[in-house]
Amino acid sequence: MTVVRRATSVLILAVALASCAPPEPGDVDWPVYMGDEGRQHYSELDQINRDNVDQLQQAWVYNSGEPSGTMYTSPLVVDGVFYALSPKLVPFALNAATGEEIWRTDLELPGAAQRGLMWWEKGDDRRILFAAGRELIALNADDGQLVPTFGEGGRLDMRPKENDRGGHFGLTAPGVVFEDKIIVGFTTTEWADSFPGSIRAFSAIDGELVWKFSMIPAPGERGSETWAEGSLAKAGGANAWTALTLDEERAMLYVPTGSATPDFVGAARLGDNLYANSIVALDARTGEYRWHYQVMRHDLWDRDNPAPPTLVQLERDGKVIDAVTLTTKSGHLYVFDRETGEPLHPIFEVDSAMESSMPGEVTAPKQPVSSIAFSRQVFEVTNRSEEARQAVLEKIKDYDIRPWTPPKVGTILITPWYDGGAEWGGSAFDPANNRLILNANDVSGHLTLNEIPVGFSKAGSYALHCGSCHAPDFSGTDAGPTLVGVIERVGYREVLKIVNEGKGRMAGFAHLDEYVRNGIMQHLMQPEPVVDAPTTDVTYTHCCYVYLRDHEDLPGNAPPWGTLNSIDLATGEIVWSVPFGNYPSHPDLGFGAVNYGGPVVTKSGLIFIGATPDMKFRAHDTRDGSILWETELTAAAFSTPAVYSVDGKQYVAIAAGGGRMGPPSGSEYFAFSLP
Repeated sequence: MTVVRRATSVLILAVALASCAPPEPGDVDWPVYMGDEGRQHYSELDQINRDNVDQLQQAWVYNSGEPSGTMYTSPLVVDGVFYALSPKLVPFALNAATGEEIWRTDLELPGAAQRGLMWWEKGDDRRILFAAGRELIALNADDGQLVPTFGEGGRLDMRPKENDRGGHFGLTAPGVVFEDKIIVGFTTTEWADSFPGSIRAFSAIDGELVWKFSMIPAPGERGSETWAEGSLAKAGGANAWTALTLDEERAMLYVPTGSATPDFVGAARLGDNLYANSIVALDARTGEYRWHYQVMRHDLWDRDNPAPPTLVQLERDGKVIDAVTLTTKSGHLYVFDRETGEPLHPIFEVDSAMESSMPGEVTAPKQPVSSIAFSRQVFEVTNRSEEARQAVLEKIKDYDIRPWTPPKVGTILITPWYDGGAEWGGSAFDPANNRLILNANDVSGHLTLNEIPVGFSKAGSYALHCGSCHAPDFSGTDAGPTLVGVIERVGYREVLKIVNEGKGRMAGFAHLDEYVRNGIMQHLMQPEPVVDAPTTDVTYTHCCYVYLRDHEDLPGNAPPWGTLNSIDLATGEIVWSVPFGNYPSHPDLGFGAVNYGGPVVTKSGLIFIGATPDMKFRAHDTRDGSILWETELTAAAFSTPAVYSVDGKQYVAIAAGGGRMGPPSGSEYFAFSLP
């Protein structure tokens, strides 16, 4: 009996110890942008939890190259290998546990913003794919070499040939990988030279076009009745510039679309303008239409749908419903049945008709507005200090601040501003309680239109003010460097800053009219110079993508200015909302800050997120949003983390690219783990 008791005690002890032990050695990958094609931003890993997250320490850091502009890339991890891009789009592979370089391939690509990569494999054929401007690049994942059978020697020019308007074309977010297809949208300009939006599926094997769905219908097609007669021939935009979302089981693709163009002047595109500002569900195998919902009609405020939809579930009347969410720049959450597109929370029709001072403009009489708002909808002047309040009131004394005010020659105020509300970082789904975790912006912005007189030319403005130093064909001279691909290499905001303020030997051009500087910028966005004829009619241009600031360069509306939120998907209630981030100039305010990048939720109840200009990387508690751990990086992490494990050890990694809102640009990837 003594032996039996002793053996039983040992068995009980062994079982108890096993329940507390680390997991068995093994790898858990992060093989898809945002974690999975459903864009749920979720990890089942729970080795790092609420009780030990404060012990996180740096496991490794990798400097990917020379900092340049911004670096938004969310890495992939497959079979213990970490794949990512430098700021200048140099792809590389690392040991995901140590950060040791495995391969690095400099293709001398034009630098451009790129938020992530794609993974495709079939048998022993394993490929990394990513976009560099207009090109889709396919590399052998094992050695980083171009795949010669894909496109032209591993490079596919995606620029549509059949409707080339001469404007900018690129792809700044990864597409969806489904079966043997790479499904993508694209980014284009905001003006009349933009490409008409479309979703295209290319063969992952050789790059051949498989199917295409046009987001701007042809005359007589479904949706064409929402465009004024004759406007479809010149219509552009309605493109999906952010990531797409896939329900693999249903083979359904969910597409968030942007506004029709020109963005702020709609007289040439009267009507509701389908499929702009919509979520569109397509058959992922064929590209056939399934359903849509338009969340803004005849958009005049650049209310692109900026974030990939998120596949979620919610429980109602004892039934679990498969749903898909859409978060918007206007600060609203829409929730739809994945199969039918039926809204699962009330959407109200609100009056939006307002007389416009722009020639020929007719605003939409009503707009559909979700009952769930996570950003304020009405401007409130800052209450940070009386000095700040008076400075802002002086700035806006002649502005029209009413909701739905149409743009005019002059300035109106929009709330939220151009970058949300929601932004491209997207939202995370917490399946433990069916909540959506979402970081949001909550500031107001200027919207100013300028009249361009007859005889204006973008090419002419460039030639007059820039051509002698940089050459008419952008190639550069002894007096000035090449400007070929400068927007993609350096970033739009940085180039605009240089145009305004100057750099080195170059004097600034802040003295020029805004429409002239904007015309130069639009000319530079073209892959090669296109000479536009001088205008024969009065036209209009927009300035600028900036938010309202007080005398200390802080947001001019009442705080909070950036928030992290948890939303109950069943009820639509905001369970908690906390100020998120700080501005480096005022690190202790605690009012939140404008933020870019997304969260990741783990099974252990943690939210990992960078996104803020204070260069912090944090872990929040899913229960109340409280900060459980934070560390300071070398640059702001305007990107989405990756969570993975190698040999049973969990890691959290993020790109610190900076380059926005003041902090320096960076090129480092950081990985953290427990001791």
